[in-house]
Amino acid sequence: MSILRHITRNEGDASNTDNLEVEPTTSSNVATMSNVQIRESNVENSPIVLGGQPTIKYVTINHPVPQPVAAEGSGNASDRRENAFKEALELHCKYLDREGDLSIQGVNVCKDEIPVVHPSITQIPFFEGKAAPKEERYQPSDKLLELPKNQREDANRIQFDELLKKDGGSSFISIIGYPGSGKSVLSKRLARSYSWPHHICWHRKFMDMNYRDKLTIEELIFKKAFPGLDDDTSAQAFNWLVENDDKATLIFDGFDQAEFELKENSPKEDYQTPMHVRDIMASLCSKHFLPNCRIIFTSRPHSMIFVPKSLRPSSTLLLGDLAPADMKKLFVAYTGTKSDEIWTKLNNNAPHLVPLCHNPLMLQMIISSQFHPSKRIGDATTLTRVFATVVENLRRSENLRYQEDFNELVLKLSQVAYNATKNGTVMITTKQLRKYGLDPSTVQDIVIQLFAHDGATNSRVFDGDCRLYFCHQTFQEFFAAFYIVYQMLVKDFKALLKKLFKDNWSVVRRFLFGLLFDLGPLPDSDAENLETKKEIFVETLHQQLAKISSKYVKNIGDKALKDNLFDLYACVGEGKDSSIATKAAEHFPTTLFLPNWMNSNLVPGFCFVMKHVTKHLDKLSLSECLLDANSFHEIASVIKELKPGQIRKMEIIDNNLQPSNIDDVIGLLRVVRVELVMWNCFDGDDGRRRVANQDERIKIQSTLNKIQTRLQVYVDGTRLRSQK
Repeated sequence: MSILRHITRNEGDASNTDNLEVEPTTSSNVATMSNVQIRESNVENSPIVLGGQPTIKYVTINHPVPQPVAAEGSGNASDRRENAFKEALELHCKYLDREGDLSIQGVNVCKDEIPVVHPSITQIPFFEGKAAPKEERYQPSDKLLELPKNQREDANRIQFDELLKKDGGSSFISIIGYPGSGKSVLSKRLARSYSWPHHICWHRKFMDMNYRDKLTIEELIFKKAFPGLDDDTSAQAFNWLVENDDKATLIFDGFDQAEFELKENSPKEDYQTPMHVRDIMASLCSKHFLPNCRIIFTSRPHSMIFVPKSLRPSSTLLLGDLAPADMKKLFVAYTGTKSDEIWTKLNNNAPHLVPLCHNPLMLQMIISSQFHPSKRIGDATTLTRVFATVVENLRRSENLRYQEDFNELVLKLSQVAYNATKNGTVMITTKQLRKYGLDPSTVQDIVIQLFAHDGATNSRVFDGDCRLYFCHQTFQEFFAAFYIVYQMLVKDFKALLKKLFKDNWSVVRRFLFGLLFDLGPLPDSDAENLETKKEIFVETLHQQLAKISSKYVKNIGDKALKDNLFDLYACVGEGKDSSIATKAAEHFPTTLFLPNWMNSNLVPGFCFVMKHVTKHLDKLSLSECLLDANSFHEIASVIKELKPGQIRKMEIIDNNLQPSNIDDVIGLLRVVRVELVMWNCFDGDDGRRRVANQDERIKIQSTLNKIQTRLQVYVDGTRLRSQK
């Protein structure tokens, strides 16, 4: 079925001022996929430098906060302030146009048909008066790519238009999200959506601020942001803002890129006193400055969690994944006339990658890897192959601006990534970069070029130039695994294995398997060392599988043991080595419950091991694991190829199946010997799970009659069995 029908013309949307769909990662990006080209405006991006300037005199106004002082001039003071502000606002609009404003061009694609979509926005009790949860520091990206069950089912969702109308009780809002979730894009859309004269919005980026010099708040917001403003216009514009702060919203994008932490008890200065940026921000958050103005920060969660209690936002919003329909709209927009071909290819060859496409940045990575797979790597059917293809295309990029040998660059980045992961952080400092011979300005110039059939997508490896992050955390984990496989000494590898099978290394482990057993040696790599690492790694894996499986059999209800077991299956699946899977299948428990909320990333590994299981299983339970239609189909396709009667009992309870999955259920009837229990398996039209309907029961009964089995099928409490 064609998915072109998912394209909709976005009309009547008050927030749709620019038809912007997804920002690849940072500004100065050029992204092309299929016949859709994404490129930045040609407006010259002048640098924003904040520093000391001559003292400015301010107009005195009647306001219950620190007062500006009077400026010289003639004419109506109110009109002059308003006109000055309009002049600054015009410059701000141009700034927004050039800062990440993307235009879509393509031979067969109309810009008006590129939909504007937003990630899911959920209001969450982020702080709750508790200490910072450990997962807000470093957490493997497989835990971040899909929202947890409690957040996905949270009814407290907010639409984009509602965010614009949030009441005055939310005077300080934080918008948090993980890499690639669209924080910067959303903040710019917000800034564009407010309009004069009812409300105005000012947008600044933390990464553009000078943290060394002291400056006034007026200089921070106006003068140093727009050097073209003369002193008097800047001062008059700021006075208008002070006088009308209830009509203003200040958005500061990328708090995780700031070179400071907010501190309590910052100095309570007046408006004209130069201060460090950290103190200005604290004064804004505490409402000492601009008390009626709404403040919005965007950030990755780990930075916001350490804001002192007295300065915390009054409301925290979490950006989640794109809704399925929105993801498909963007998929079609990027792939153009090849949408059906690429969609079919992805669903047939790598259905487990489809859920990752709900992250805007991952969507681009996966589409690009499907468009132009590397001949050396092959089709990008695993996450390892997706990222290896991205790096391989970067290697071949003619636009690479790095002057040193590319292999040397990858090795340096890999070592930086490994050390950050080892230290449990996603932040990389300038000092750490220079330790490995990399300069921030040089790295900032590196562009990852993702080739499509007639173009490329560019996204920078790092965000910012002070605190640096990989554009997606999975890049950090891939490069960390790259270092372990291709650079680490064998003796150090042996020492690492003692902690490598702990939770924080789960994604790195999978990449290790993919690199070692699927991709193998790179040109000029030490093949002998790789073989030694393979032997050590496989031996340790089997020891872990034997130990965890044995413990699990004795305590089936232990969630941690079950999660560890499926993480190991995920590693085996990433490596695609049948001999390892056969050995892993020997430790397969005869009674196994799938994890509650079976992450789609776990499905291919489980299926790969399941293919090699030859023993009879007493019970296999797919209960309360929230399998969607694709994941269930993938699992059922493997199970139905097992020997007849190989599974004694099976459960399919509280999942999210579609009507088409009834054919998958029917395929299981020859494999299950004694009992199959089904309960609330299907998604209903009202959003709730439903029981099997009459037609579905008839199909099950008909199949039971044909195969003349002794199997009993309990469909939502009703027993069905062969009538012949």
